[in-house]
Amino acid sequence: MVLCQLDDGTRLLYDCNVTSKNADEVLSYLGKTIGWGSSVNIFVNSHRDADHMRGVKRIHDYFPIRKVWDSGVTGNTPDCTEYREYMDLRRTVGYVEVEKLKRWTFGKSLLRVMNSKNDGLIDDPNAQSIVIKVQHVDMQSRNLASAMLTGDSDAQTWRHSILKDYAISDLSADILLASHHGSLSFFDDPADEKHYYLAHLKAISPAMTIISVGDNGYGHPDSKAISFYEEHSKGSNKGNKIKRTDEHGNIKLALKDEGGWSILDKQ
Repeated sequence: MVLCQLDDGTRLLYDCNVTSKNADEVLSYLGKTIGWGSSVNIFVNSHRDADHMRGVKRIHDYFPIRKVWDSGVTGNTPDCTEYREYMDLRRTVGYVEVEKLKRWTFGKSLLRVMNSKNDGLIDDPNAQSIVIKVQHVDMQSRNLASAMLTGDSDAQTWRHSILKDYAISDLSADILLASHHGSLSFFDDPADEKHYYLAHLKAISPAMTIISVGDNGYGHPDSKAISFYEEHSKGSNKGNKIKRTDEHGNIKLALKDEGGWSILDKQ
């Protein structure tokens, strides 16, 4: 779950996974950060997997969600509780089906949709995740700092879509949110069984990669994926290349008016 406080005051929540174990901590953090009862202006569901929308009704009860952004792609488990609650919210508050290549401006915050529903990709919610580049820009729209939010997008998403739609210079980002909780699927393209795909990571060329992951039975994050992120993240001024939420807790990223960024953990 990523909370973005944009330059004009808009509050945007990108995915959520509120469980019985973490609910008190998550809600307390939101209350401390934005104020109890404050609205979430936009909830972006990157794709309709349970662990990317679990607990959204609970968040809505405490921090009313005003609008949903959605790709329009059906998920794999439409009969689960999380799916039904999400679709109920979507109908109740209204939604926007976000299209790739679109952009929105919120003061000096620029959101660029790198991927969404895409007929050129396989019919899979992960591949069609909403990928958003969040940029902090100056009055002349020049980039000051940026972060790439990747959902569960995979190697095919980037190789066969994003890198065809965008120039290499459009993809660079200071901070990368590792895709799919650090899964190897970000690098493993079935079209090439001999080589891992790395062109997208080289194009993004992040200073640091953040892996959002908790206890799971899937082996996330993958050790091979971690090695790729380590190799191709340039590192902070302290030499740090990776931060993980399972090790560092809540992580706060600030994109600065004077350019550059800072990260604090254990918020």
